[in-house]
Amino acid sequence: MEKLSICLACNLGSSTSILVNNMKKIVEASEKLSGIDVTIDAIPASSIDESIKNYQVILLGPQISHRKDEIIEKVKQYNIPVAVIDPADYGTMNAKNILKEAIYLIKNS
Repeated sequence: MEKLSICLACNLGSSTSILVNNMKKIVEASEKLSGIDVTIDAIPASSIDESIKNYQVILLGPQISHRKDEIIEKVKQYNIPVAVIDPADYGTMNAKNILKEAIYLIKNS
């Protein structure tokens, strides 16, 4: 894997932005991920449009899990996996588990 691009989608982006920063810190400290071009962004779910095709995976904040089917429909032409972040991991800002889930989804899509 030479590239990793992850989109976290949520309502407004404030708590998800903290999570993105925590995930980036893990990437910076990881020997396994050194040398890989990593992009992790947080966007409001309402902003999911054609630019989303630049991501390899979309992870939804638990607060917008009810929009999963709608978002899958928007991105299905790009074959991008969409998953809801585990509420316990989101609530505790467990960036390591969320990053692992994203990588798993990318490798298995």
